Amino acid sequence: MAQFLLFVYSLIIFLSLFFGEAAFERTETRMLTIPCTSDANCPKVISPCHTKCFDGFCGWYIEGSYEGP
Repeated sequence: MAQFLLFVYSLIIFLSLFFGEAAFERTETRMLTIPCTSDANCPKVISPCHTKCFDGFCGWYIEGSYEGP
C-alpha cells in the first residue's frame, strides 16, 4: 500500500511539471493573442518595449533586439 501511494505521489509531481509548463506557455507575455492588421492596432507600451503586428497578432520586443525582415 505504501509503495502504491508513493507511486501515485511521484506520478502527480512528474505530471505537474508538464501542466505547469503548458500553463506558462499560454500566459507568457510575449505570446499575445490580440489580433491586428497593422502596428496601429497593437496596444502602446512603455519604452524600451515596443509592439508590432506579427503574422496577424500583436507581439512585443525590446528596443534594439528586433531583427525582423
